[in-house]
Amino acid sequence: MRTGASRRRGDAEMTAQAPTPGREPHRISRAPSPYDVLVSPEVEGRDVTFRIYAPMASDLALQGDLAEDGPITGFIRSDQGVWSLQLRDVQPGTYRYQFVVDKITVPDPRNPTGSPTHTTLMSLVHVDGSELSIEDIRPLRHGAVSRVYYHSPIFGGHRSMHVYTPTGYERGSAHYPVLYLLHGGGDCDASWSTVGRAGVILDNLIAPHLAVPMIVVMPSGHAPGPQTGFPNSPAMTADPANDPFTADLLEGVIPHIEGTYRVRTEPEQRALAGLSMGGVQAANIGLVHARLFRYLGIFSSGWFPEVRAEFERRHAETLRAASAQYRLVWTAWGRSDIARSNSLAMLQMFDRHGLRYTATETEGGHTWMNWRRYLAAFAPLLFR
Repeated sequence: MRTGASRRRGDAEMTAQAPTPGREPHRISRAPSPYDVLVSPEVEGRDVTFRIYAPMASDLALQGDLAEDGPITGFIRSDQGVWSLQLRDVQPGTYRYQFVVDKITVPDPRNPTGSPTHTTLMSLVHVDGSELSIEDIRPLRHGAVSRVYYHSPIFGGHRSMHVYTPTGYERGSAHYPVLYLLHGGGDCDASWSTVGRAGVILDNLIAPHLAVPMIVVMPSGHAPGPQTGFPNSPAMTADPANDPFTADLLEGVIPHIEGTYRVRTEPEQRALAGLSMGGVQAANIGLVHARLFRYLGIFSSGWFPEVRAEFERRHAETLRAASAQYRLVWTAWGRSDIARSNSLAMLQMFDRHGLRYTATETEGGHTWMNWRRYLAAFAPLLFR
């Protein structure tokens, strides 16, 4: 308890610290820094300039999607300590990047737009293409992407996923079909909505009626650490029953979506797709649980040889039965894709068991540039 004397001392101290009427309070100031006015990245047409204020650095490089052949050097340092790198005639698209400052990797501190992976944060830059570019933001009504938390009965605690709802969802009463869209092994549940541009692509397809309005659910495909009790259960397993993500999707994600959002629950109104690791997960879940889905997309993916043989041994009858269930099994990969041989072998397995599919080989490799194109080609085929 404060005594009267201590209260008077405290009041006097407060009065002494209060600004005198008519006088400006004392402010701590510092000299302006080049960082304060730095712009990075700066996109002018198809030229992109990256800048970072690093006056004490001795070496700079750029790594990420724009540096396919290794980190890009050639930064120019100003007298003020600003390092700049201009890339000319960049192909339209969306790119992740990071700076490497004296061998330390950092995101761009002046770029508020980021794209997390499974292990780090990368900065994001977009270069517009023609008016027909499917991943450019256009002047039309847009849907929304939200980060959603749900309780996982498999892992315990709460997990996050990202959910796209089409324009008009919040004002209406209609129920929508659902696409469950899975990421790859190096990514996370935010990847499809950031570098994958899923919301932008769906907006651009739905507005001109090229695709049916749908909800897109982008969950986390990685199991948490060993404390969950699944230390020996990799996601890419030949036995979906032992993949904890299978149970999490079926018992956690789908029930939460169907209990929270206005969605259609018939198998004809559900689709499942994924890239790379997520493509194997989509195949595992979609083929073994074909009663739940009618559309399956497998992007740049396929089981590794020993895993594929085990899957075929376990699920030959399942593959034959799935052929009668699915309206569409759609696959695509790049000509220089690291998953090309696995994709082709997967289709040979499908052929052996009469599973009908549509297959496309494109230019390019195991990249988001391709996966965005595959989503743009796959989504218009759904729920027709």
